[in-house]
Amino acid sequence: MTSATLTSGTGSDGAADRLGRTWQNASDAETLHLSLRELRLITERLLQAQGLALGAVPAVRDLVLHAQAAGLPALQFLSEGLSAADRTGSGRVEIAAEAPGALVIDCLGQSALVVAPALLDLLQAEPGERVTLWAGHIERAALAAVLEHQGTDRGVVITMTPTPSDAAQAAGLPPLPEALAGDGVLLVMERRAPGLPDDSELLRLLPLVGSLPAARAVHTGVKTPTALWWSLFEASAHALSTESVTSLKHAGATAVDENGVIEPDLTDDVDFVGATAVNSISSINEGEQR
Repeated sequence: MTSATLTSGTGSDGAADRLGRTWQNASDAETLHLSLRELRLITERLLQAQGLALGAVPAVRDLVLHAQAAGLPALQFLSEGLSAADRTGSGRVEIAAEAPGALVIDCLGQSALVVAPALLDLLQAEPGERVTLWAGHIERAALAAVLEHQGTDRGVVITMTPTPSDAAQAAGLPPLPEALAGDGVLLVMERRAPGLPDDSELLRLLPLVGSLPAARAVHTGVKTPTALWWSLFEASAHALSTESVTSLKHAGATAVDENGVIEPDLTDDVDFVGATAVNSISSINEGEQR
C-alpha cells in the first residue's frame, strides 16, 4: 500500500487485507496524483503480469512513466493489455530498408510503447546531424509521441508525425517494402540543442528522471483517473507470488521453519558468509563447549 494514495482507517467502508488491517482511498476525487515511485512499481508489475519478456520490462516501464507524465494515455494502454504481438516480439524490430541518415523499420505489429525503446536506440546509433526513421506495421501509433520528450535529456530534438507510407516516402527515405504499405510513424532526430526551461529546479531534475514531464511530476505527481489506477493496482498483484511456506522461505535471508514461522534463535549472522560470520559462529560454539 502506498502513502501517496492510501491512508489507514477502521471504517466499514475500508477493504481489509490479509493481516486484518483496513485501508481506505485517501480521496474521493475522480483523479489521483501519483508519485513516480509508485507509478514505476505498479507499471513494472503489470508488464510482468501481462507477459512482456523480463529483459524488456525496465525500458518499457520507464517510457510508460514518461508518457503518462506527459499526458499521453499510457495507463489506458496498459489497462487494455498487451497484444499477442507485444508479448511475442517484446520490443524486437527489424530494419526493412536503410540509407545514410534514414531507416525504415518494421515494428512487427507491436504497440508503439513496446517498440519505442528500440526506435530510440536506432535513432541515436545512426550517425549524422539529422536522422529520419519511419516505423511501419505499428499499433497505437500516437503513443510514439513519448519519444519527443526523450531528446531533451540527450541534447537532441525529436519530432514525431503519424503519416501514411506514401507521404513518408517524400521525407528522403529509401524505398519502402510493399509489406509495410499503410500508416506508420515518422520520427526525425536533429542533433541540436533543445529548448530548455528557465526553471533551475527542472534543470536539476532533468538528468535524474529523464524528461521534463517527469521532472515536473516529481513535485506535482502524475495525474491519473482514480478508477483506472485502482483497477491497474489490483491487476498488478498477479505478478506477485502466492503467499505460502515456500514463498516465505525465499523472502530474503530470514530463516523460517517448515510451518513458515521465523526461527527466533537466529541473528543477523545468517546474512554473511565471510570470515566475520565464521569467526562469530566459532566463538559461539566454543562458548557453548565451555
